[in-house]
Amino acid sequence: MGEDILELYPDPGRKHRLHGLYLDQSPVPGSSSDGRPFIYSNFISSLDGRIALPAPHRNSHRVPPAIANARDWRLFQELAAQADLLITSARYFRQVCNQEAQAELPIGSAPEFDDLRDWRSTQGLSHQPDIAIFSASLDIPVEALNQYRDRRIFLITGAAADAEKLAAIKDASPVQVLTCGNGIHVDTSTLREKLAENGYQRVYAIAGPSVLHALVQGKALDRLYHSTAHCLLGGAAFDTFLEGTELSPVVNMPLQAMYLDTRAPEGAGQTLAIYDFSE
Repeated sequence: MGEDILELYPDPGRKHRLHGLYLDQSPVPGSSSDGRPFIYSNFISSLDGRIALPAPHRNSHRVPPAIANARDWRLFQELAAQADLLITSARYFRQVCNQEAQAELPIGSAPEFDDLRDWRSTQGLSHQPDIAIFSASLDIPVEALNQYRDRRIFLITGAAADAEKLAAIKDASPVQVLTCGNGIHVDTSTLREKLAENGYQRVYAIAGPSVLHALVQGKALDRLYHSTAHCLLGGAAFDTFLEGTELSPVVNMPLQAMYLDTRAPEGAGQTLAIYDFSE
């Protein structure tokens, strides 16, 4: 890949290679000065804010083909390469069982990501990030967890979650349970402490808009990477990247960097923005 990414902010005019763009970010996601894990997330959306639309002949939504592209997927994988833990949701494992999941949990096994696995090795990281599953319903098909037995798997839920379901999952799978909050849903205000106790420093949230809302509401998000594909999709049934109650006060996310990629999606291009949480 040549230097075809144009920096728009903070140093407009500089050009970058796609490969390594997010690996080279400063500061590299890592533990903060007080030892708290650095938690970050990433979404791609259309100009009209769509991250997912109904998938034909399926029960779930998917990233629209019009905005999904290999260049953004490369950056997604670079973010995964930096993580020692991935936050996902129970829905992903239900989609696996229904053969509706869009991809395996990163880092991908394709040859084009060999350099990222090598990079992890040089950084002293394990071959793959561990997994944390956010769930209130505990509707998790345990058979879908089997392909990830080479990783530590955590189930993060509230203390009031269904005890019978929780026991059944623990008996049938290798999950370790972490409780955050006294209710059914995860209270992310205590999440950092729980993850730090288990040795995690770089945490990549790859779940959907409800999980992002929980992270934002609990002040447990440090950085948001947002790719905007320069196209309009429309549609009445769609997902956007934040879903939940109105945030009051609003959450400020000042822009840290922005880049222009004119090569994808074809005929449209995309901007790549990085926002950091501001208290």
